[in-house]
Amino acid sequence: MDALPSGTSLAIGDTQWMQDYGWAILAIIALFTVSLYIWSYISKHFEKLKRKEGKYLDSDVVEFLDLVVKVVIIIVLVFFAIYVASLISPFFKEFVWESLLGYILDIILIIVVVLLAMLIVKILRRLSRRARIKSTTGETLHTSAVEFTSLFLSYVVYIISSIIVIIIALAMIPGIDPISALGDFLENNVAGIMSTIVIIIAIYFVVKLVEAILEDFKFRTKKFNPQAIDLFKVAIRYALYLIAFLTAIFSLLSLMGLPSVGLVLVAITFIFVCLGIALSYPTIRNVVSGLAIMDVSPFESGDRVRICGDLVGDVIERGLVFTKVKTLEGEIVDVPNSELFEDKIFNYTRSGTYGISVTFEVSYDISHSEVEKCVMTAAGQVSGVVAEPKPTVFALDIGENRIRYDVVAYTKDAASERKIRSDLIFKIQDVFQANGYMVLFD
Repeated sequence: MDALPSGTSLAIGDTQWMQDYGWAILAIIALFTVSLYIWSYISKHFEKLKRKEGKYLDSDVVEFLDLVVKVVIIIVLVFFAIYVASLISPFFKEFVWESLLGYILDIILIIVVVLLAMLIVKILRRLSRRARIKSTTGETLHTSAVEFTSLFLSYVVYIISSIIVIIIALAMIPGIDPISALGDFLENNVAGIMSTIVIIIAIYFVVKLVEAILEDFKFRTKKFNPQAIDLFKVAIRYALYLIAFLTAIFSLLSLMGLPSVGLVLVAITFIFVCLGIALSYPTIRNVVSGLAIMDVSPFESGDRVRICGDLVGDVIERGLVFTKVKTLEGEIVDVPNSELFEDKIFNYTRSGTYGISVTFEVSYDISHSEVEKCVMTAAGQVSGVVAEPKPTVFALDIGENRIRYDVVAYTKDAASERKIRSDLIFKIQDVFQANGYMVLFD
């Protein structure tokens, strides 16, 4: 093996190689090290920020800001790694760096625009939520204006960022000049575009007006519960937003000379809405029944009712889908509103006086007048039984050597029906035994 000539060194140790490539490699290593430090620092610092509530920041905003910073760090590292690779490899430089640099920058710009838009929207939504919470303190006018402005600006940010992203994406296609094409499109269709924008803005203001009216109505009505009013608000909001969306799409396609495509899109959307309603028929049926019950109002929360045949209990809550009832045994039952709407509803609370029935048997040797006297004495000693109307005593049946009686005593305290019935049974038993008679209860 021939020895290397004196003064000859390996190419990789060349001063020129270090000047050309070494600084770039050292720079990317240093950048990677600094990035790790920054990554670790923001992770710890943002964890502290999540536990604090500020005017513009909450846990959701801070968490997304953390994501944005880390994505930017990754983009910078990847970009410099590609640049260093292009310095070292002529092939990589020719076929990747020089050929795809424009596309890489466009993709990075799109990512940055999307992340910044989402961050701005999250901050605006934070302001909107904060204003909505503050509205309970009495600053209704100011907070409503802040909430409306924040929501409106968030939609503006979405629209502007979408336009920028579309322009950048179109610019990536060879032979297309999106700026001039957009200018020509706007110039030729300015009237149609302005009309569409006016319609969308008008629908937005109508939504806000309806929501404000229903929100005010929610605190003034006792017939419909707040859940029903909120359902109206959501239904109207999404219905009008759907109309605004379909109007915008149809107008845009019409301006592009594709009105038939717009009609097909509207038809498909309508079909999907109908299918959604059909698949949700049981729920919708319960909701409609709930709204009808609220309108007719056969009972209120707190009323004692008998429903679904033999279910007796106190109404706890009137909902859109279910009515919550607490039985006399303390069980909570959710009754579908469609079942209530199709069956009889007995409202004991609204009945004024509520009859409590007790059935018992005594020997036929005891005269009817004596039985009635004992019952009246017992009923008069029971707290909760009213004097008028007087208790009634009916003979139901005769069996062997006994007569079966039914006593109906009346009370205005339907909520205490179980206790009053128990006391009445005990008193009847005590009075009959005190008079030397034996009584048998069913």
